Amino acid sequence: EDIFLMLLKQVFGGLFNIMLWICVACELTLAVIFEKDDTVTPLILSMVIVASGTLQWWTELQAESMMESLQNMQRTELVCVYRNTFQGGRKVVQEQWIEPGDLVPGELVVLEAGDKIPADIRIVFCTEGAEVDNAALTGESLPEARTVEVEGEGVAVHEAHNVCFFGTTVLKGKMKGIVFATGDDTFLGQINETMTQCARTRSTLEMQIEHFVHVIAYVAMAVGLLSLVANLMSPVKRPIDLILENAATAFFAQVPEGLLPTVTISLMIASTRMVRRKVLVRKIDAIETLGCVSVLCSDKTGTLTSGCMTATDIVTHADGFATCRCTENEWAAPVQNASVLSLAQCGILNNSSKPNREGVMAGSPTEVAIMEACTRVFGDDRMQYQEQNPQVFEIPFNSETKWMLTIHADGLRPGAFRMVLKGAPERVLAMCTRVLNESSTVELSDQRRGEINTHLHKLMSGGRRVLCFAEMRLDGYADDFVFEGSSPEKCNFPMEGFTWVGLIGLEDPPKEGVKDAIAVLDDASCKTVMVTGDHPTTAQAIATRIGILKENELANLPEEIREYTVVTGHQLAAYVPEGDGFENGACSEEQMEFWRKTVQHARVFARVSPVHKRVIVRAYQQIGGAIVAMTGDGVNDAPALKAAEVGVAMGIRGTEVAKEAADIVLLDDKFTSVVEAMGQGRLCSENLKKSIMYTLCSKIPQVMPTFAELVGVPTALTVTQVLLIDIGTDIWTAIAYAFQPAEASLMAEKPRHPLRERMVDWRVLVYSYFYIGMIQMLACWFVFFNMPHILDLMHKHSSVYSMEETEWNYAGMASYYWTLVLGQLGAAMVTTTTRTSLLSYGLPNKWLNVCFVFEVLLAAAIIYCGPCQRLFKTEPLTAAQALLGCTGLVAILFVEEIRKAFLRWGDNRREAKAALLLIDQQ
Repeated sequence: EDIFLMLLKQVFGGLFNIMLWICVACELTLAVIFEKDDTVTPLILSMVIVASGTLQWWTELQAESMMESLQNMQRTELVCVYRNTFQGGRKVVQEQWIEPGDLVPGELVVLEAGDKIPADIRIVFCTEGAEVDNAALTGESLPEARTVEVEGEGVAVHEAHNVCFFGTTVLKGKMKGIVFATGDDTFLGQINETMTQCARTRSTLEMQIEHFVHVIAYVAMAVGLLSLVANLMSPVKRPIDLILENAATAFFAQVPEGLLPTVTISLMIASTRMVRRKVLVRKIDAIETLGCVSVLCSDKTGTLTSGCMTATDIVTHADGFATCRCTENEWAAPVQNASVLSLAQCGILNNSSKPNREGVMAGSPTEVAIMEACTRVFGDDRMQYQEQNPQVFEIPFNSETKWMLTIHADGLRPGAFRMVLKGAPERVLAMCTRVLNESSTVELSDQRRGEINTHLHKLMSGGRRVLCFAEMRLDGYADDFVFEGSSPEKCNFPMEGFTWVGLIGLEDPPKEGVKDAIAVLDDASCKTVMVTGDHPTTAQAIATRIGILKENELANLPEEIREYTVVTGHQLAAYVPEGDGFENGACSEEQMEFWRKTVQHARVFARVSPVHKRVIVRAYQQIGGAIVAMTGDGVNDAPALKAAEVGVAMGIRGTEVAKEAADIVLLDDKFTSVVEAMGQGRLCSENLKKSIMYTLCSKIPQVMPTFAELVGVPTALTVTQVLLIDIGTDIWTAIAYAFQPAEASLMAEKPRHPLRERMVDWRVLVYSYFYIGMIQMLACWFVFFNMPHILDLMHKHSSVYSMEETEWNYAGMASYYWTLVLGQLGAAMVTTTTRTSLLSYGLPNKWLNVCFVFEVLLAAAIIYCGPCQRLFKTEPLTAAQALLGCTGLVAILFVEEIRKAFLRWGDNRREAKAALLLIDQQ
């Protein structure tokens, strides 16, 4: 979108901006047509509107700039291609390295382990056992095999095993392929194009501001019309320009001109704080929405888990089978356990991972994880051991045999070879007849086979992927013997009678801090739901480990609830509604009943597609009535990220499609950052509410002077003075609320639902208008009528005032203005807490304290500085009169302390009753 068009939308778009521009138009009309002398008011108000819109525009541009920097950091490396060139008049096929953006369909691309795939390609050659990481597209953490075999009819392109997709990564092997799609024509690009056509869910702040604007618009119009009718019906006949001026003043006094800059700057401050916590906010109103989130749907791979495989457990035999964790301590003394040492040797020898140009192991995540775990046993001796036992033959892993075999020459014994078998436990175990027991072997009896299976099932039930290792020693072969064969039937060497060595369990482990973060979300009444494309068993195991599911929770649930706790994509397929959601009769009653139970009970969704993820988000929104945040990093997450009220993408691991669809990007990919951001969102929402409450407190005392004039009361406050209070002082104090610390633990409370619990509801209006506002108004009138000679000006029009009478009126206006400013000072203090006494809470916000001093100094300058007196129509007050102006401040502080004391007393009484009731029930 054009940046200048974005700026125009920020400045002139939105109902509230339109209302403010109407105020400007009214003031200009009075100034130009009726030749009034007040041109300052519309000028200042215009500057405020433009500045507010520009600030929000600039903030979002900064976020976009950071996104571009992030994208530049993740640019794909040069790509190796074969191109025709002419040398000496002859056409020669030459290898070239080019930018990914320069690829065109039809080119032959060369890829190897570790390379990012730069386009959609059709494989024409690949080594046996080649694998790719498609997690960005599918959400599954396990690698996928790739072959040159053409798929049969009816197989979707994205499911074909002879196709590689842009944005994925080669994990194992080498391959050559023909480019058939680039840029927007790729599978990933088409999803991105679909995303741009989807409407974004409106933020809760947008809904709150719209509701607030409607309320204020109704109030302002009602007050303006009431003023107009009252002026027309007044026994004192006034000229039309004065009637319109009074009506415009009454309307103007009810519009909180500083609201937009207050909201914008407050969100900017919160956004800056989040960037320090590695959270990039692309749409600043998403900050407040985060505070309202009641359901957090999270992808598993790369979000809740690290996104890379790690060896976690081993099972070996040493006078009995035993499982131990792959920790530094338990691997520390392998020499004392020959079985563990042999397993580590097998893991290093039968391994296809290789160091890349930077010296980092590259290849299949499973192979890399095994190599890293086994290297901890050998340390610096690993490479020496590989050199002493060079590989002379290999049968790669394939989907039929489900194992991989390597044969290694024994560097210390001529004519001796060591065969190492690795693969699916059931396949490898079937080929074994003995069990390694330290440095000897024992028979693989049925009992021992059963014990191995027990350990295997225990690991698998914990969400582990398990590989089995076996070995066989070959002696008496010639050193130059040529091993041949691709299957047990075709091999020229024995393929039966292996010795079982051990099991290695692997997993994609949870990220550090995730379990604690989910516990915090539970305390905050925010439901965490795992939504993944991974296997249900793996998803359930990880969900239990990180606290989404409680230990043994499923076993203790009734059957009718258990089936809705862990839901699979296969179950969802029959209940997906037509269209984008569940409204307007999009699904049957049976479907609705299924989704009602699912929304209520589900904690894990497994084996789900991108379409399912979007439907799940819509179900929580439209059936569950929840405010939903969705976290993810892959292309498969993008539709759901955009459908959610808050889409959260990973900045490092995340795909560009996911980041474009998101409102917030985690620069450090930490799930814990989401929870911190949610706490910041709740604090921002709380402080915005307090800021609005404070701003509205001055509206009653601002508007009453215009109505008082109808009964002959002298002018107590001018439009310019109203604007001075709103923009000169109130706005800065309101902005300072952004730095207000939390009054209590906000993450221990339920989230506020923006449609059921409005930020500005009747309680806020009663508090601001009819409680604090009334106290301020009474204090202002009390001080005003105690000014000398004010009663002498009753029922006299300002046009017939003498010079002395004008000075009396200006002094009265100064006293009203001074009392109102000090009253707002009191309002600012008391609205910082809802229940806590200021005597114990204090004034911890230094910026708010600075604003208090600024307000007093500015008000003093307006009253006592000569040029300001002439501009704002004020006269200096005596010390006694200035002290009397503290009436409102003292009254507000005193009354509020009493009210809050009663509230605390009521809370304590209710807590005591609840505790007694709990004791009685026990």
